Amino acid sequence: MRATLHLVSAREYPAYDRATLEGRFGAWRPPGAPTLAELEKIHRRVLRFASTAPRTRQEIEAFLAKDAPKDERMRSWLLFAAITSANGLIWESAGAHFEHRKLARFKAPPARLQRAVDDDAAYDLVIRRHLGAFGPASVQDISTWGKIKVPNIRAALARIKDIRRFRDERGRELFDLAKAPRPAADTIAPARFLARFDAAILGHDAAARTRILPAEYKRQVIFSAEVWTTFLVDGFVAGRWKIAGTPRQAVLELLPFKRLAKSDKTALVDEGERLVRFYYPESKTYGVRA
Repeated sequence: MRATLHLVSAREYPAYDRATLEGRFGAWRPPGAPTLAELEKIHRRVLRFASTAPRTRQEIEAFLAKDAPKDERMRSWLLFAAITSANGLIWESAGAHFEHRKLARFKAPPARLQRAVDDDAAYDLVIRRHLGAFGPASVQDISTWGKIKVPNIRAALARIKDIRRFRDERGRELFDLAKAPRPAADTIAPARFLARFDAAILGHDAAARTRILPAEYKRQVIFSAEVWTTFLVDGFVAGRWKIAGTPRQAVLELLPFKRLAKSDKTALVDEGERLVRFYYPESKTYGVRA
């Protein structure tokens, strides 16, 4: 999904796998690359290879050597696509640490994760999940989030019965689940900390991210294929944060983009202390530097 790393429940994995297939397959696909049907044949071989033991990227690359073209760019894409596209491999739990991707080992999903799922049901579930997290949302928001093609999104929105429609200030049509909470406009949002590449930012169409990321801060948050850690004040990005810890001490540092009000700083320190305790539970002391 968006060719990156995500966690999803085992029950819903087959639906996510199917609904995001086209987007994963098309990611960075160079001209002349294998078709999806050709890639699925290659991937079935990779699945068999990864069903006998967890495999590293290097082992999968060596396994695919005879299928790989001579062009270096095409070889790199084939390895990427064979791991992430058709019926994707999953990380072995013992190596599934985001900080150590090079050490990751992949394995074939168990049979319950490879079960067939109806296309309409897959799109309906995944789009409902997006609306449950980010609604009201536009069709383009959903497409950006999951790289799902617009016709499939519109068809699902027509099928889902408990949908409400809205218009934003610019006249764009927005969709939401009928029973989803929609706080009043003057509701104060609590202080929150977002991770790198957080979906709360990437879950919107790029042109609509000003709903959470003020335009004047965009270059300080998204640049060089990076989306940095940020914190929110009343629902909007107001700065970045960094964290470091040792067995003796763990400290989270606030890097605001402008001077913070005293009440906002107090709320961020309280929330930040909870985060640093969660992040470094083994440290003896904790703190937030504001």
